[in-house]
Amino acid sequence: MEPLRSSDPARIAEHRLLGRLGAGGMGVVYLARTPGGALVALKVLLAEYAEEPGFKERFRREVEVARRVDSPWVVPLVDADPDAEAPWLATAFVPGPSLAEAVSSYGPLSERGLRVLGVRLAEALGEVHRAGLVHRDLKPGNVLIGHDGPRLIDFGIARAPEDRTLTATGMVVGTPGYLSPEQAEGRGGDGIGPASDVFSLGCVLAFAATGRAPFGSGALDALLYRAVHDPADLEGVPTGLLDLLGRCLEKDPARRPDAGELARELTADAAVQSEGPGEAAPQDEGASAWLPEAVSRLIAERSAAALALPDIEHTLAPTETPAEPPTATGSPAEPETRETSAAAEPRDSRPAGRRRFLLLAGGAVALAAGGGGAWWAAARDGGSGGKGPAATASSRGPVHTIALHGDLSGPYRATGRAQERGLRLAVEEFNARGDAPFTVKVKAVDDGGDPAASARVAKDLTGDPTVLAVVGPTTDDTGQAALATYDAGLLPVVGLSPGTTNLTIQGFRSFLHARLLDAVLPIFASNYLLGTARSRKVGIVVDRPAGAYGTNLASSLSNTLANVPHPSVPEVVSAMRRDFGTAVDGVLSAGADSVFFAGLPDRGALIAATLRERAFQGARVSGPALLDDQFLTQAQEAAEGWVMVAPVIDATRKPEARKFAAAYRERFEEAPPRYAAEAYDVTSMLLEALAALPSKGRTRQNLLASVREGKYEGITKNIAFQENGMMAIDGSGAYVWRVDQGGFVYDGPAPLTA
Repeated sequence: MEPLRSSDPARIAEHRLLGRLGAGGMGVVYLARTPGGALVALKVLLAEYAEEPGFKERFRREVEVARRVDSPWVVPLVDADPDAEAPWLATAFVPGPSLAEAVSSYGPLSERGLRVLGVRLAEALGEVHRAGLVHRDLKPGNVLIGHDGPRLIDFGIARAPEDRTLTATGMVVGTPGYLSPEQAEGRGGDGIGPASDVFSLGCVLAFAATGRAPFGSGALDALLYRAVHDPADLEGVPTGLLDLLGRCLEKDPARRPDAGELARELTADAAVQSEGPGEAAPQDEGASAWLPEAVSRLIAERSAAALALPDIEHTLAPTETPAEPPTATGSPAEPETRETSAAAEPRDSRPAGRRRFLLLAGGAVALAAGGGGAWWAAARDGGSGGKGPAATASSRGPVHTIALHGDLSGPYRATGRAQERGLRLAVEEFNARGDAPFTVKVKAVDDGGDPAASARVAKDLTGDPTVLAVVGPTTDDTGQAALATYDAGLLPVVGLSPGTTNLTIQGFRSFLHARLLDAVLPIFASNYLLGTARSRKVGIVVDRPAGAYGTNLASSLSNTLANVPHPSVPEVVSAMRRDFGTAVDGVLSAGADSVFFAGLPDRGALIAATLRERAFQGARVSGPALLDDQFLTQAQEAAEGWVMVAPVIDATRKPEARKFAAAYRERFEEAPPRYAAEAYDVTSMLLEALAALPSKGRTRQNLLASVREGKYEGITKNIAFQENGMMAIDGSGAYVWRVDQGGFVYDGPAPLTA
């Protein structure tokens, strides 16, 4: 929970405000006490939005919908005033994580847990449907986890099937990845009924069973396409639930069970009953026996923190200095040792009604710090090789820590070590300044490329109050494992090498994506193919083993070419095949004079060899994954002439980076590898923002807000961020590399136009 700001009221109606749970562009969600002392989440819309035609009416409709649904598994509406100058509504406060946070941080549920979750959400949907409504946005982020069961939230877009105010044909409403086929196709009016919610519940249960969405991740159009056309990925779902989830995920709404039938089939497990909250079944070991132990502990921590909050006689809004949050390792009532300031508090970019509840008084961080145990990932505060000085703290002024979270010993160690060295060089230069207002210490932590270790690293760094920012992690998978923990501690994290859209669309507040996403790079690749290569027809070869990475590249390029319009020929290669002959012959026989490969280095070598055998002379283009020595080693002569569009520079060839390259060579006795300059840039950006803050305002929250709102002119590119943490596209960030005489050669910025 963030402290109140001096501009916040002390009360709204008779509700005394305790702190901020989140904020978005349209309003703020507060934690508040009712006149009777109960805790509520109170959502307030900004007054200026209430003046917009129809806006207050839509808010009033949300209040009416919430009042119509009566279920113990739906967060109840406590009070509301849709006609106030700044309309507001208050719902019961649930001091637990969302299902998205619980599964992402602690893993999938057991079959027992899945049945409890499914029964109670099906019962909640049954009440929604009996009220004549369809929820329309059931997803893991809209399910809160209490010790006695789940709670469904967010009726902002719930409607009766015949209500066309938000469901005109062609309009897609909801969250891609959890939408029914009828929603994904934008069917209007009666086309979206209760069966749509059952499909979404099937998606939610599949996520809870496996830790991943059943239609994968990637570009939004790809998610919508898969929901309509592709079978759900149910690998890892317990055998006893496979048939039922498969029926929930039928493309034809008429073939799905209704909510009542679903609840009855799930209770085939005799241990699952449909008691109300707090009424555990007689055979239960406890109300929370359906949850992993770590999630139960987290709920207990947050519940204890809620109980420790001030009563209604002592919850005054701050005037100058906000209340101090707890230390990462202390009790909820213990003050944190670092100083805070009310200035430049970050805003949650998600709409207030869609927020994930933030941690109460640091309970989640306390749990994370206390559960580290013995783990193999090594923390390195010393140097990273080379002959220069290590980045150690001096006695000048306060000491702040910038951390590197990376793969320093595993399969992506070259990238992780390059980022570590770039970070260290930026810190050493900062510490050497005569006017530096503080000293910076480096904490480099190795996860070995292992997602489980990455999650433990995130807990360690979040629990260290001296760490004000993190650069990393190195890969998509290690990033996915860590970001929920960083988000809970609001610790700024700047990613350089992960490229999946999924890390951005999950809404992590503290994550900043400081590179163009994989789904954006094909826009520049199409400019190269149509302009530089003058291709008349592009063959797109999608390699299934590349997973979401390959799908992102291929679908983005296909859509970009279709919008021009420009002809393309798609071919998909199964993971079971190592022979690319059929795919290559397919695109060439269709008239393709260039080939774009959406895949990884080892299989890239296979298609390169096939094209060489066919004496193909056209352009051969791919994404950043092929910018890897493995491709050169395995493809050998067949790699010659290939072009990669990637989000990384060669610092020795970019004029703005030559001073950095010379300093790097002096420090580490070698030319800077890829991603070293990028790490130097974002570290310098963080240090510049931190130095600009007043001494008492150098906190994680204020640093995050400053970086989010600022713009940094770096040696690699200009860096600025959109509201969702994605890097703003301003003409920089994509670069062309080619293979020449057995090595990668940097050719400068990718073309902005064809």
